[in-house]
Amino acid sequence: MKKVAAGALLLALSGCAYQPSYSPDEANKAMKPEASEKKKAEAKKELPAEVSNFLNQTVNKEQEDGLALLEEPRFVLQADDVDAKAFFYGLAADSPYNILVHPNVSGEISLSLKDVTLDETLDAVQDMYGFEVRRTGRTIQIYPAGVRTQTFSLDYLSLRRFGVSQTEISGGGVSEERNNRDLGNNSGSRNSNTRSEGTPLLGNNDGEYRRDSQQNQLQGNGSSINTQSETDLWGGLKDVIEGIIVDGNVVLSPQAGIVSVTASPSKLRAVGDFITVLESRLQRQVILEARIIEVTLNDGYQQGINWSDLYNGKAGWGVGVGVGFDGTDPLPAASTIGGLFGLTYSDESNNFSGMIEMLQTQGTVQVLSNPRVSASNNQKAVIKIGEDSYYVTNVDSTTNFGGGNSGAVSSSNVDLTPFFSGISLDVTPQISDDGEVILHVHPSVVETEEQQKVITLTEGELVLPLARSNIRESDTIVKARNGEIVVLGGLMQTTNSEEVGKVPLLGDIPLLGELFTNRRNRQEKKELVILLKPTVVGVDTWRDELKRSRELLQEWFPDIEQ
Repeated sequence: MKKVAAGALLLALSGCAYQPSYSPDEANKAMKPEASEKKKAEAKKELPAEVSNFLNQTVNKEQEDGLALLEEPRFVLQADDVDAKAFFYGLAADSPYNILVHPNVSGEISLSLKDVTLDETLDAVQDMYGFEVRRTGRTIQIYPAGVRTQTFSLDYLSLRRFGVSQTEISGGGVSEERNNRDLGNNSGSRNSNTRSEGTPLLGNNDGEYRRDSQQNQLQGNGSSINTQSETDLWGGLKDVIEGIIVDGNVVLSPQAGIVSVTASPSKLRAVGDFITVLESRLQRQVILEARIIEVTLNDGYQQGINWSDLYNGKAGWGVGVGVGFDGTDPLPAASTIGGLFGLTYSDESNNFSGMIEMLQTQGTVQVLSNPRVSASNNQKAVIKIGEDSYYVTNVDSTTNFGGGNSGAVSSSNVDLTPFFSGISLDVTPQISDDGEVILHVHPSVVETEEQQKVITLTEGELVLPLARSNIRESDTIVKARNGEIVVLGGLMQTTNSEEVGKVPLLGDIPLLGELFTNRRNRQEKKELVILLKPTVVGVDTWRDELKRSRELLQEWFPDIEQ
């Protein structure tokens, strides 16, 4: 049996730097308010000297044992065609570890390593020669290279999730059907008129349009964005793992959350690394806070919010996707155009109050909604606030002619479809390693009201109570850093109203009252602004959120001790 050329261990111990154990006082202060003066004045009870000495000795012994394990010696090792069993036994001879070698371990090992520890040596031999090394405390087990089975755990829901986000703008559309023909004009961004006759033509569900699949619709002009997302991790996991191991067997149990793989040790390690990275990315979370704001613009800002005035040389602004400003360059002039425009903003407070105060300089601010939701990585989160009202979307009329003197019998069937009126927001986040978040954002504000539609037919006029939807929505992808506020603006709306002023009593006189009445048409322009702040969930995120909640409660109810 050949010998190890240089088996002497060089006890050149590497200096190990240890981080001090921090006192939990800082965490306690963050989680709880300061104690009252009465509690601070209370004297602390001291332990007996015998008990204190025993506890100190126990702690010191545990620290020494931990140091002995961490301060592993480093040595130089060289081997030339050494028997594998002899190599492993000799490797652990002068170490505090126990080693067990499987009887089927065979082969020869050649290597040359300098300034390495025992763990580093075992990892190198495992990667190069395919031996399986298992560590349990101070015991090391060596198994031969070959195919074996290993079971991995993967904590993830066993479900298939499918989401659709659709934004559509069309104009001059013509619909042809088998028995009926309808003409209509609808828009996904401003106004839409529901058309009814024959078969269902248009329905509004969750702020989206749905057309009958049997229609042959000829579009004059328009555009649409249809974003689909599908999550089926367990459905495609087997193919991915089989691509890693090439030769082997994969068995999945989605309900139990386990993956069993039969392959060589090197392939099993690759699968283990893949599952570890996969699970860590799947479990990333982000807290999404939003403010959906409607700004009634002042007379000087009828073309829209002037973001350059808000910016005004302040640092912390960004525009587009991942482009920032240093506080010296002006914002592009396109920020005043009444189309969709995206910005990012951050300040020391990292809250919405600063942005809302700046918006108040250009108009009257009304917060329509302030939703908040947590979302996992690449998972769609949907928030819907509003109500569904039913409107007529289809009318069928049937006339039966009977025999004799019975005459004609007419019957009508009316179809009702729910139309959503309110605010909906769906967001899909993608969280990177450095905390940046890419967001697919689809906000929608829908106002639905009833209108009487008069349709002239050969038999006469038909009056139908239809739905008229005023929709303001956008569909965009933005990028922001952790804690930054994403600003989406440019969704404008013009409203007309009539203001009536009259002289008391005299203005109520029929006919003559108009002489004492003043009527004035008023036009207002409103812009919808969406503020969205992603906060990546970290180690201290929930603690910080709890701290902020405590501070708010203390501010609202200062007389209550918590």
